[in-house]
Amino acid sequence: MPVWRRIWKSLDCLDRFDDVPQEWKHAALFLFANTVYLPQVLLNDAWRALYLELCEGELDCDSVAARQRILDSIHLFENDPSAMTGTFCHVNGLEGRLDNQRLQRVEGVDKLADVLLDLLNPVKRDRAESILVPLFTKPHWVILVDKSLSGHSLEADLRRLVIARSIAEKAGFNPPKIVVLCQVLTGRAVAVIEALVEDLPDGAFSWYCAVLFDDRHSITHPDSTLISDPAIRDSALELCHWFSARFLESDDRLARMRERSGDNLEFGYRACGLTLVDYSNCPTDSLPIFWYATEPTADDIYVGPYVRVHSRIGNQSAEPSSGKWIDLESNESIVSALRHSNQGGSS
Repeated sequence: MPVWRRIWKSLDCLDRFDDVPQEWKHAALFLFANTVYLPQVLLNDAWRALYLELCEGELDCDSVAARQRILDSIHLFENDPSAMTGTFCHVNGLEGRLDNQRLQRVEGVDKLADVLLDLLNPVKRDRAESILVPLFTKPHWVILVDKSLSGHSLEADLRRLVIARSIAEKAGFNPPKIVVLCQVLTGRAVAVIEALVEDLPDGAFSWYCAVLFDDRHSITHPDSTLISDPAIRDSALELCHWFSARFLESDDRLARMRERSGDNLEFGYRACGLTLVDYSNCPTDSLPIFWYATEPTADDIYVGPYVRVHSRIGNQSAEPSSGKWIDLESNESIVSALRHSNQGGSS
């Protein structure tokens, strides 16, 4: 179905509610007209641009042949693992991504915690060592990010990599430099990154982004560029509050998201207030009228114009990854085991 038909279908859903005034529907149309769509070709070009930034800005690769060997000196992590490593390597023509000696199979930061803990398990120790020693020997840890809009998930992963970097240094490795390559970044996420950098030694961290949206791309910002007419903008904000009260607050599927957001998602996750949509999924940082859909059996139906496939819904608990990293940070046995591996003690 064409986008314009899906938008009219969403507006038709709103039209069925007697307590939605005409000016709110008008404001909804303005919001949909401000959709920022990120097609696949743009995001692939973003990976290409970031690859060049990495090669030239971090690795001093001044030839195509040298660039093809970067997997020997970097480890690629993914923020919210979703096959980004494969896409990054594919669009940039990097060979060897399935070679375990060049690119260990630790794509997510949480997986790194699990492998570090395996050092204390006699049954898993040898495999853990075979993964960790090459990984900790790499001079650069590169974390791939598709979108960091609130900065929340990226901040968590970066803080964990900082802990891992400290463990590496204590175990006798040269501490790797952490490099962020982000396709799409917001001003809010930039502030999160800059605050984290302040606590790190010089040269320990750098970041690059391909597409940057400043805070004015949020409907909640006082200088928002989305809607210039103050009356229409006020109507848009009122519509978002009504939408949350009418649909989101009582939806148990969003309980975990509401808790992590710290609000009722009036303006999307962590009140980002965005109108971003990409070719594969609409982020929850965008306004819920863009991505929310009621259950098919609901008495009152609303279906947003853009598809959102949730990675987690319902009340299930998040993986206790934060607890793992707290344990790792203070666990001298991990450092000792890793130091022993670094010295070839059990190889």
